[in-house]
Amino acid sequence: MLAEVHRFMRREAMPDPGTPTWVAVSGGIDSMVLLHVLRELGHACLVAHVDHGLRGPQSDGDRQFVEDQAKRLGLPFRSFRVDAKAAADGISVQMAARELRYDRFSELLFEGPDRMALGHHRDDATETLLLNLLRGTGTHGWAGIRPATAIPGGSVFRPLLGVGRDQIMAYARANDIPFRDDASNADAKYLRNRVRNELLAFLEELRP
Repeated sequence: MLAEVHRFMRREAMPDPGTPTWVAVSGGIDSMVLLHVLRELGHACLVAHVDHGLRGPQSDGDRQFVEDQAKRLGLPFRSFRVDAKAAADGISVQMAARELRYDRFSELLFEGPDRMALGHHRDDATETLLLNLLRGTGTHGWAGIRPATAIPGGSVFRPLLGVGRDQIMAYARANDIPFRDDASNADAKYLRNRVRNELLAFLEELRP
């Protein structure tokens, strides 16, 4: 998978190995694999974590886990706590969390380095396309998740966008990468979870 990610990064003109970059790490499998992959490819990583204040003690545990992992690896660590529920004025909690998260990312990019890696992968892109279609989308929504996006302060890029969830899970097992499970990923009250766990499973039956 390392070679596949490296080729994807070169094709999409992402930062070269050795380039200092922030890595957004939630503590879940995707972001922990991302951190491992970038370090293996020779990037100088700084770890950023955002606690959205949505899961009580579990959120505290995630932050402590990520901080401990950064410390173990000798990497700089920054964390932020935001209140997504309080910010959800006329929008969903998930959208409020995303906006607050990107605001914090921009703060870090202004400080430098001006780039940040995110853990989105190929399955996330598929889910996003289906969500856009369900909500009604124009041509912008057909793009799904882009490999790189400019935000205030710099840019975010997605090195794992060319690989799937199964590959990420296999890589984590092969390299004994620790991570934390987020039980909210199975909560059917979130539309993305229903797309992932119900709609995609149904489509797979229709067209493997």
